Amino acid sequence: MFHIIFYEPVYNLLVLFLQIVPLHDIGASIVLVTVTVKTILLPINLKATRTQHLMKAVEDEIKVIRDNHKDKPQELSRKLVEVYKREKINPLSSLIAMLIQIPVFIALYFVFSKGMKFDGSSIYSFVSFPEILHTQAFGILDVTKKNIFIAISTGITAYILARRQTSSMVANKKENKEENFQDHFMKSMRVQMLYVLPVIIGVSSYVLPAALGLYWTTNNILSFLQDVYIKDRIKKEKK
Repeated sequence: MFHIIFYEPVYNLLVLFLQIVPLHDIGASIVLVTVTVKTILLPINLKATRTQHLMKAVEDEIKVIRDNHKDKPQELSRKLVEVYKREKINPLSSLIAMLIQIPVFIALYFVFSKGMKFDGSSIYSFVSFPEILHTQAFGILDVTKKNIFIAISTGITAYILARRQTSSMVANKKENKEENFQDHFMKSMRVQMLYVLPVIIGVSSYVLPAALGLYWTTNNILSFLQDVYIKDRIKKEKK
């Protein structure tokens, strides 16, 4: 099932772009695959970011509800559902947006772990594999091998993205005079996202084929631009 739903589409999309781009550049093809995936997932990511924004707007109300009904779990659940329905919030949308990208990444891993070879059992009838395949991206980078520079760029872009996405956590800290458990949790999460996660991503990118690091780096850049676009759109809708 995974092979049909994720591996084959990703593999064929990459091969298709290899036929289209000048000089059959595999680096440009990976970038185009990333852009295509982000475009397909844009509606889901739009909902996820909108949910995060709306959750932020009602967090004070939710805190009051939790405090008033902490000993009544059923009443608490009912009140929270009422708020979510009223504000049209789907708490699971962020999780769905994150989980749906994991199989795509795994599919890319399997594509390049095999050295990006012809796979007759997976290629579609209307897609033709290049007669000569160059694994040098942009003429300088072998995407089938690990590369320290790609790993560093992946870690840096992950940090920049995390810094933007956690900026609201800083604002919360300044607004509150006393730090409660939630503030402490948010502070800890921000530290993890800012300093631990980018390192893990960078190291993972180094031990994997550079193609995955290139995809990851491009995805981070597009996610940053997407976050700017979505939040700007939400602000305009509120005016």
